[in-house]
Amino acid sequence: MQSFIELEALNQSLTELLIILDKEPAENEETDELVSNLLDLVGKRQLLLDELLVTIKLEDKAMWQKQLALTHDFEQQAKVIMRHRQELMHLSSKSKRQINVYKSIDAK
Repeated sequence: MQSFIELEALNQSLTELLIILDKEPAENEETDELVSNLLDLVGKRQLLLDELLVTIKLEDKAMWQKQLALTHDFEQQAKVIMRHRQELMHLSSKSKRQINVYKSIDAK
């Protein structure tokens, strides 16, 4: 029972962290720390799920279906955040190249 309570707390923490990451600007230095925290929480959740799988019972089916759905939700949220940050990095690289082109033109 304690493990289920821990799992719910981890799920809540993951949900909150994903919401924060989604709102946090990619340039913010705290973002790296948030991503590191996300990785830690995902690892803890995986270990806890592995631990709970050892004692799986038929009556726990609904709980496992809920966890599977949450896993898919977390994965989708993380993918959206990752895609957005990749786009920002691409735009940043493109802007730097354009600036370098203007600098080289200006130098002539």
